Amino acid sequence: MENRLKQIHRSALKILKNVGFRFLSDKACHILKERGVTLKGDRAFFTEEEIAHWLAMAPDSFTLRAANPAFDTTIGGDHVTHVSGYGCSSVMDLDGSCRHATLLDYITFAKLVHQTPQFKINGGILAQPTDVPAELSHLIMLYAAMLHSDKALMGIPGSSQQMEELIQLASLRMGGDKAFKESPRLLTMISTISPLQIDEMGVGSILVSARHNQPLIISPAPAAGTTGPIELAGNLALATAEALAAICFTQMVNPGTPVLFGLQCYGANLTTANISIGSPAYALQAKYTAALARYYNIPSRCGGATTDAAAHSCQSGYEAMFSLFSGRQNRINLMVHSAGILESFSTISYAQFLSDTEMMEMIDAYEKDVEITDKIFETSLDLIQNVGPGGEFLTSRETMVKCRTHSWTPSVGVRHVPSGINFHEAEKIRMEKRLTTILKAHQKPKIETPTLASMDAFMLDHGVSKTTLAQIKGEA
Repeated sequence: MENRLKQIHRSALKILKNVGFRFLSDKACHILKERGVTLKGDRAFFTEEEIAHWLAMAPDSFTLRAANPAFDTTIGGDHVTHVSGYGCSSVMDLDGSCRHATLLDYITFAKLVHQTPQFKINGGILAQPTDVPAELSHLIMLYAAMLHSDKALMGIPGSSQQMEELIQLASLRMGGDKAFKESPRLLTMISTISPLQIDEMGVGSILVSARHNQPLIISPAPAAGTTGPIELAGNLALATAEALAAICFTQMVNPGTPVLFGLQCYGANLTTANISIGSPAYALQAKYTAALARYYNIPSRCGGATTDAAAHSCQSGYEAMFSLFSGRQNRINLMVHSAGILESFSTISYAQFLSDTEMMEMIDAYEKDVEITDKIFETSLDLIQNVGPGGEFLTSRETMVKCRTHSWTPSVGVRHVPSGINFHEAEKIRMEKRLTTILKAHQKPKIETPTLASMDAFMLDHGVSKTTLAQIKGEA
């Protein structure tokens, strides 16, 4: 593996030296020039020494702090952290109907994420609400996430002004500007534009986040055969070059800013030119992303429960489990899109969310492994001796005592179909029951009255209506 990683790295260095990387921002070009990087117009050319120098300044891990310290999470090393689905403007209901996402959907998913033990991070673009003003949606989503959860926060990329607004709002919840800047608290994902570009918005998000010492996921996403070379090795080299350029730029803005090496390399459906996220190509490139991140000694982001399926189905099940399980095996540090995604990131589904979180429970149980101790064998052998050949263990005291703790049981998976209905009806009933149970159990975290008042005042000052705030609070 190491020789393969070195080949990818050498190819990425050749790209950055000979082809360069475009920064579509005058501010970025000014910073690059100040740091001695060779520029031809807006195209930057990096030497191997420059890459090594700036890359060495990125930390190998960091702790993302939450409003509730119980949800602080370490990103890096051998840790795996999950994030829900992200970025969809369409929602699929339990009955399979698809529609535009609303603010209510965003709130519902924020509650689901808060109640799901496998998640320590909430927020971001859980579902892009289409019924609020686009220019205010970044503030509305962050406010809703903070109101309904005290887990660590995903941010939302935007212009420099929008990023400043998000950080100001988050700092109100997190104890003020000074406390906010002292620790990583708002994790923002930046996408380059493949091949080999980053736009003004991406640069703006980097500039603001880095200057506030907030962590960034640098996430190139070339698709093999469309926005990147069809050979996966070439696609990985291209994405690596993009990530290295943006990571080094981030360190030029503020050395030591936490970053994730976040290649999101896709396969492609070359019959439609669309991306493919449920194919082996996606999982293979995620495997190499995790390995490359370890090679560079910085945290990784890739993977997730991803599928190209257009609906919650057999296909969405096996594709999502394949990607999720391979990601866990390769110890990817941060897996965005770990629950709910359908149709190549186009849709977030309530049914798929419930299925994917159940998959995470299954993998958790698998990774705990078999407990093997002398005491267990002694007890089991005594039991086997007592039962003897041809006996049964169902009615033994050992089984009775441990039946609720030692046997994994699905919450939504159907093991028995009641008479009078078919499998799909039974599945829908279990899904509806599970969704209702989770949402009924949700309680908004306590926010001190002065803190909430300052958050409300901030939102009103920035043009968010009292009606929208009431809707988020459940008062409308």
